Amino acid sequence: MFHDFDNVTSYYGNIPSHPMQSDEHVELYRMRESDRDPMDEDFTAPVNRVCGTTLGYGDVDFFDPRQCRLLAAWLEARLTQPITPRLAEIYRHLLDYARRATQYNTGIVIEL
Repeated sequence: MFHDFDNVTSYYGNIPSHPMQSDEHVELYRMRESDRDPMDEDFTAPVNRVCGTTLGYGDVDFFDPRQCRLLAAWLEARLTQPITPRLAEIYRHLLDYARRATQYNTGIVIEL
């Protein structure tokens, strides 16, 4: 999640590039390799439909402030439904990031 874009070193398409460590400009939340399949099954297709993104298995995508608002709404609704504890933990982190990225007018990068 980007606090600002001050330390962005380059872009790959619309995806900001940043050193792979947390600092005052960005926060990182690392998922486990074992999270990839459950995330792909539960998250990818519905979020792509709602947010207009192209995230896929083994892929990365940038969610701008508008997409973060849409993602936050999807996550809020999804967290009211039955879900595994691990996905709920990931989704709560993503929800926090999506809300703050909207507030900061920045965005988040999600990599599966």
